[in-house]
Amino acid sequence: MSADDEREYADRIREARMSHRRERAARRHAAWSGVSDFLLSIPAAVGVRLGG
Repeated sequence: MSADDEREYADRIREARMSHRRERAARRHAAWSGVSDFLLSIPAAVGVRLGG
């Protein structure tokens, strides 16, 4: 394997890892966005009563 092939292989591995991290971060963001939208939709008086 030549040096160019090794560099190209390393770049592909790095890009695959970065892509996986971006996908995971997007899923986490989407999940927490849904939770925060729900919590923000609760009227303040109801939230105070539920919280004690």
